[in-house]
Amino acid sequence: MLEHFIRHSEMAYMNRLKGIAGLPFQWLLPLMFFCLGLIYLYASPNFESPDSIYHIGVIKWIAEHDGALPVQSPDHDHLFEQEGSQPPLYYLLMAPIWLHLDTEDFEDFYYRNPLVNLGHHWRLGNRNLVFYKQPHPPDLTGTSLAIYIIRLVTLGMATVTIAAVYQSARSMRPDSVGFAVLTTGFVAFNPQFLFISTSVSNDNLAALLGTLITWQLLVMLRDGFQTRRSILLAILIALMTLAKLSAMAFVLTGAMAGIWLAWRKGDLRGLVMFGGSMLLCWLVIASWWYWRNLMLYQELFGTQMMIANFGGRSTTIPRLLVEEFEGFRRSYWGLFGWFTNLTSEFHYVAMDLLTALGLAGVVAHLLRNRKKPFEFTVCCVLVAIVSIGLAMVVWFTLQTTASQGRLIFPYSAAISLLLAMGLTALRIPASLIALPMFVHAAIAPFLYIVPHYDHPPRVEELPDDAVRTYAKWQDITLVAHEAPAPKRWTAGDEIPITFYWRPLAPSDVSLALFISLIDGEKAIATIDTFPGWGTLPTTWWQPNVIYRDEYILEIPESARGFSLVQLQIGWYAFPHGSNIGPILEDGAQAPTYTIPVGAFVGASHSEIAPEDATTTETLFGDSISLNAFRFSGGNTLELYWEVQKELSGDWRVLAIVFAEAFQLGQAFEVLMQADAAPRVPLVYLDEGQTLRTTHTFEVPENLEDKYPIYVAWYNFDTGERLAIPYAENMLKLPAFAFVPAQE
Repeated sequence: MLEHFIRHSEMAYMNRLKGIAGLPFQWLLPLMFFCLGLIYLYASPNFESPDSIYHIGVIKWIAEHDGALPVQSPDHDHLFEQEGSQPPLYYLLMAPIWLHLDTEDFEDFYYRNPLVNLGHHWRLGNRNLVFYKQPHPPDLTGTSLAIYIIRLVTLGMATVTIAAVYQSARSMRPDSVGFAVLTTGFVAFNPQFLFISTSVSNDNLAALLGTLITWQLLVMLRDGFQTRRSILLAILIALMTLAKLSAMAFVLTGAMAGIWLAWRKGDLRGLVMFGGSMLLCWLVIASWWYWRNLMLYQELFGTQMMIANFGGRSTTIPRLLVEEFEGFRRSYWGLFGWFTNLTSEFHYVAMDLLTALGLAGVVAHLLRNRKKPFEFTVCCVLVAIVSIGLAMVVWFTLQTTASQGRLIFPYSAAISLLLAMGLTALRIPASLIALPMFVHAAIAPFLYIVPHYDHPPRVEELPDDAVRTYAKWQDITLVAHEAPAPKRWTAGDEIPITFYWRPLAPSDVSLALFISLIDGEKAIATIDTFPGWGTLPTTWWQPNVIYRDEYILEIPESARGFSLVQLQIGWYAFPHGSNIGPILEDGAQAPTYTIPVGAFVGASHSEIAPEDATTTETLFGDSISLNAFRFSGGNTLELYWEVQKELSGDWRVLAIVFAEAFQLGQAFEVLMQADAAPRVPLVYLDEGQTLRTTHTFEVPENLEDKYPIYVAWYNFDTGERLAIPYAENMLKLPAFAFVPAQE
């Protein structure tokens, strides 16, 4: 019975595998990728990918100058900036789209956020390069429509890339569907590849051509030289040299593969045909652009002019590894926006693990198949493509800041083939990797892209727990806010704050908002932003609509301080306008609007008594002890305390001088008194926290004798004192000689 059950289960499993293997993945995977791409197209607004505005600038220039290419000069500032030095094929293909659509509104549509946060993923807010009147759903008119069509065509290129990746894997291992699915999944379900595939970027055409070349090189290595394939490869390589300079990796690898194949097969005629086709096709298709570079810039590739335009640098490979490898790694697997929107750390770690396993598996595969010419040769060719490509990226990055993972997307087919080869060598099932990658790729836009570009929501009614208030800056009113209850804050903490704004009239001035955590007169942390954390300028606000505007104020790790703090809120005309004083509910005008939030206590803050202080150990109640005191200047007493137990309430220190020695039950005359409250109330201090109270006495004239000072802790609201074993719970300090303060 059991034997029958096991046999039946095995047969069912094998049938299921056969059913999966029979699926038409050659078009199913590209279709899945295209559908995912539409999600990314929706999620990311038009200009929110690296350098997309500069690529658009090249397309715009060509369309508006009758097909003429831009001429680079470091002395001129154009929208295309350094991208004007790129090979032109992608831009020439896209320029007709721009030319035949209405883009007259470009200047109004490209409304740049001057407070944009570029490249600093640890900073919150202002992730949008441009203000969008309608980020979701996207605006499909005028310039916006033209850019979305270009992005859709670019996504089509990337979809063909996915189909070519699948065919590359099948040409290498025609009997293994799982290998092809895994290889394709590493590209199709890579969130960063999806993100770049829906942006305006020549990386996508380069990835398409690079993948097609990789595929055809694998077929050539398998089947030998064929005239049609040699011509096709030559055309693809020539087009690649006109699309991006990363083509040099394929020129060199193609030449090496051809030489090896001619030596292996003894086919010198095939090598001559292949090499001759490469040269001829390059001369016909692409040489004109390189000749143009020589005439204009006195260099073949135009890279030095690009670096001069973008900004050069000098660094070393060890520094690159230490300082920039982390960003390079993340921007290959998923770093959205202008290097500001990370995915989860788990995603990066998982991909690191798969990469490490894949590389280990490749080594095992090479050792296992060293006597199988095709497998060994293919692996070497793929390694050569990736190695030469990486070397070119490193060479370029040593001269200018360019540590971006997308720069090796032209080699993504080779990278994915190697990873899949290694993982299958370790017998890791394809579905165990491809399926989770697909799920993550599908949800990533909603988790890591969309939230950074949406406008602040409108609300019909204020929440019950929002604090009703009133403050008016010109035509902007604050009708409520939500802030945390006053508490102790320290370095590294985050303070959430939500405002409910209601504009009273349309605005023709773009006002900026500042939110500062104030320690007396000093700002510990500040946010400068436009509303909606940079997404919705006041010029677009609708009158009498309530906007819910949320922020998180981050206290820097380096912050120092020890005092009560409050949030200070204000508006100013950007960029150089003075602060606008709010009108409060009683009609009075104030310099700013403030919200108390408690106290700031720096993590390393401590009050250490100076060496000339007198030490003591006196416990007041069971809550606070006096560790030392110092009398200086003839009128100032400093007391150094340590919290032993958390204590709530408004507690203050009594410091009093009597004309005669104090005796319980006897009449007394107060000669001087200088009470003081701690800079931070005890309710905000933890056990072990040290603090100081300073008591400055107004000393009468002609005071000749010495007098002791009595100190005590008392509750300002109830009059209660912390207990010590002395009369009236007061500690008697030594007698001091008082001197009036000098004016």
